[in-house]
Amino acid sequence: MLIKGIKYSFYMIFARLKGLKYEHIKKTKGIEAATEYATKSIYLWSKFTINIIGMNIKIVGKENIPKDACVFVGNHTSILDIPVIFYSADRHIGFISKKEVLKVPVLSYWLERGKCIALDRQNPRDGVRMINEGVKNLKEGYSMMIFPEGTRSLDGKTLPFKKGSMKLAIKAKAPIVPVTIDSSFTSFEKNNKFKPSTVIVTFHKAIETANITKDEEKDLAENVRNIIISSLRDEYKN
Repeated sequence: MLIKGIKYSFYMIFARLKGLKYEHIKKTKGIEAATEYATKSIYLWSKFTINIIGMNIKIVGKENIPKDACVFVGNHTSILDIPVIFYSADRHIGFISKKEVLKVPVLSYWLERGKCIALDRQNPRDGVRMINEGVKNLKEGYSMMIFPEGTRSLDGKTLPFKKGSMKLAIKAKAPIVPVTIDSSFTSFEKNNKFKPSTVIVTFHKAIETANITKDEEKDLAENVRNIIISSLRDEYKN
C-alpha cells in the first residue's frame, strides 16, 4: 500500500503540472477547448484512482444518459463517489459540492475548471447562486451532478433528500437522471482504509422536467430517491 501511495502522490503532482497545458489551451484556443481538456484530465484522474485502489466498477444503464445536458442525481456514501461518477458516465459533469471539497489540493484545481460549483451550506442564500450558476452551465451544454442527501451516509443506506434539491433541474427544465452508486463506501468508509471492492453504478431512465406540474414537483424528490434505492443491495435499502 505504501508503494501505491507513493505512486499516487507522483501522479497527483503530474496532474497538477498538466494545469500549465490547460492555461495554454485557454489562452490560445479559448475556454471551451480548455474545459474539454479539463474534462479529459478529470476522467484520467478518476480512472487512475479507481485502478490503483482496485475498484471493480460495473456500469448498468449507460444508454439511459441523454445526449444533451442533464442533471445527475445520486446517493452519496463515499469520498470516492466523484471519481466513480466521472469514470462511469465518461462525459463532462460539473459537481455541486460543499465548499470544503475545493480545498483539496490538485483536485480543487481541476474541479473548479470543470464547472464544479462550491456551495456554502452555512449560507442559506448561497443556494440561489448555486442554482443560477448551475442553470447557466446546463444551458451551455454542461451536465451537472448533485447529491441531495447533503452529506455521505457512510453505511450504504440513503439519507432523506434535502428540501429543494430538485430545483436546479426544474428551473433549467433539464432531464433528471437518477444514479444509484451501490457499495462505494466499502472501498474506504467501511474501515477508513482504501481497499478493492465491487461497485455497481446504475443510470436510470431520465425524468423530464420541462412540463412538470406542481403536484409532480412536490413528489419529485421522493420519487427520485425511491428509484435510486430500488437498485441498491437489499441490506442497504431503507
